[in-house]
Amino acid sequence: MNFSQLQCFVALAETGSFTEAAYSVNLTQSAVSHALSTLEGELGVILFERSRRGGVALTQIGEKMLSHVRVILSQTEAIKQEAKEAHGEAAGKLCLGSIPSVCPRLLAGVLTRFRAEYPDIEVVLFEGKLDEVYEWIVSGTVDVGLVLHPAKEIKSVQISTSELYVIVPPGHRLYTQGAVTLRELREEPFIMPRVGCAFLQLAGLEWGRTGPTIRYHASDTTTILAMVREGLGISLLPRMMLPEKMEGIALIPLAPPRYMQLGFAIKSQDLASPGAKWFMQTASAWAQEQASLSSSAIPNKLSV
Repeated sequence: MNFSQLQCFVALAETGSFTEAAYSVNLTQSAVSHALSTLEGELGVILFERSRRGGVALTQIGEKMLSHVRVILSQTEAIKQEAKEAHGEAAGKLCLGSIPSVCPRLLAGVLTRFRAEYPDIEVVLFEGKLDEVYEWIVSGTVDVGLVLHPAKEIKSVQISTSELYVIVPPGHRLYTQGAVTLRELREEPFIMPRVGCAFLQLAGLEWGRTGPTIRYHASDTTTILAMVREGLGISLLPRMMLPEKMEGIALIPLAPPRYMQLGFAIKSQDLASPGAKWFMQTASAWAQEQASLSSSAIPNKLSV
């Protein structure tokens, strides 16, 4: 086995295409194909199933191998960065997992500051759902990821706190209420983004055994708000996911208030690359700076 073969293996697993894999590792398709065939020959197993349309899918043994290979590549990158740091250099690659529907201002702010401080660290962005990002961190697919804070079994640093609001249309029975309890929402149909299921879990265990009724899932906040305006259901979202100005709907706080906390996380402080540690430090500093600038900041938290 060699480093190039392992890179091709991961690229194929992530893209499912020889064309896209070749582009991502800056090789020709034939070179990627040869690297994979050689790797399979050396291991004596078939790592991918080929389809007639040219795509590939991991076999069962390929799935098992993938996590090990990702750890090898991640630690190899960490070794390179450690060596460069010893010479006073800050360079390399950082794989970052994020959630597309959650506060783009937050991610943009941290990335802008990180790029200014570490211009030679290349950031590769992966976007997925909350549970996917968590699994990417654990499996080593990404070096750092955006998670619900505090995160279980991994190291997270809180960067944002956002209050959850119930969103209802005009004429709804709750429209004029100053606050609403979870008990009052048990029979309501919800419209939620897929990432929003985690927000509902965060709101506590007072839903009862059956939990809330989710009638629709939508891909983005704009669609959700439009559906709420049409009376298709209500929603429960953190303020950070909502636009500054909204018409035709009411935002009602929960009683007692509930908050969603986000943080950036790494799998292990000891095994993290210098780039991952620098990113965590940058994110923490950015969050503290934003909190100090916010007149409505919750003590020791950042309100969005």
